[in-house]
Amino acid sequence: MHVFDGFIAAVASEFRLKFNKTEEGAYTTKLEFENNRSQEVLITLTKDEAEDRIIRYYSIVAKLKADFGELYKFALQTNTTLDYGALALLNDTLILVNSIPLESCEPVQFIKSLTYIAAKADELEEMLVKKNLY
Repeated sequence: MHVFDGFIAAVASEFRLKFNKTEEGAYTTKLEFENNRSQEVLITLTKDEAEDRIIRYYSIVAKLKADFGELYKFALQTNTTLDYGALALLNDTLILVNSIPLESCEPVQFIKSLTYIAAKADELEEMLVKKNLY
């Protein structure tokens, strides 16, 4: 965890971002966009199947309602157009998620992916929900 904490501290300092650490050791940050919109991103450190450390980001797009058919179709079609990450389901929530190996992650790459996930999740949230919820 110390390497991850140091990496987050370096990114926060270099890019002047505020990160909040959760009790579980994850981090959150909220990016502000035009038109009074914002999007929160959760950043965790996990391991892949080979036990390599992975930085995983996700941002909530929308809570799901009863009719999932069209939403599933929309999510799968949208995934083919995304530069980073993918739409996924987390329980009853549609999220945008991305992962990067910690070992090879540079601060600029981290910020680029973080910004993309937040901006794209906010864009999809605005399109699907028509409100700024997350």
